[in-house]
Amino acid sequence: MASSPQRVSSVDNRRNNGGARRIWSFVGLVVTFGWTFLLAGRSPSLANVHNDLVTIAAEWIVVAVLAVIGFGFLKREPRFFGLRVPSGRDILAMLGIFVATYVVTGIVTRFLPVQTSMLDIEGLAAVPLSVKVGLVLTAGICEEFMFRGFAIEELADWTGSVWLGAFIAWLAFVLAHIDRYGLTSGLAIPAIAGATLTLLYVWRRNLPVCMFMHALIDGLSIFLLPLLMKPHPH
Repeated sequence: MASSPQRVSSVDNRRNNGGARRIWSFVGLVVTFGWTFLLAGRSPSLANVHNDLVTIAAEWIVVAVLAVIGFGFLKREPRFFGLRVPSGRDILAMLGIFVATYVVTGIVTRFLPVQTSMLDIEGLAAVPLSVKVGLVLTAGICEEFMFRGFAIEELADWTGSVWLGAFIAWLAFVLAHIDRYGLTSGLAIPAIAGATLTLLYVWRRNLPVCMFMHALIDGLSIFLLPLLMKPHPH
């Protein structure tokens, strides 16, 4: 029995839509993994206010583009990217992973001395409070949407494996920090934090708790480290 023209047309439309979705998903992943290279070559110092503002603006622009692709062209629901109200278990899991992050970092840095001079931590004291807050919120919200929510879920859709997608996204997250840390022992810091944040996301599939944990980690570094490293008067 021959297929009706309407059925053939419906199948063709689904194929075309599927092909378009693949293209937009690929474009989103290219944007996610490629934008950091456009900012390469800048001073790694967080005390450089101009660079900080450029980074803040760039990350929000990238997230806006990914939101258009994800929610507009791909027709994804917010929950697809882990955007849902955290439960009590999500929060408890985040707190546990947060503590584990600092335990692992402490152990690693005990045997692998990490130099933070390249980041000019001391110079952060002179950075305006509004810029510091902007850095912390931007990193927490934007980088988690890029490297956890969008990247992991879209890569999992491509590969059929959330763990493979998570590994690729984690690797991209680490590579995105090479411009700041270089190929030095300092890269262990974002590698460990990225690994635990990735584990938290895959475990709970809740992006807001990842955003909060990321902001908390960066907040402690940006606000607390300058105070701890401030020279005391004799």
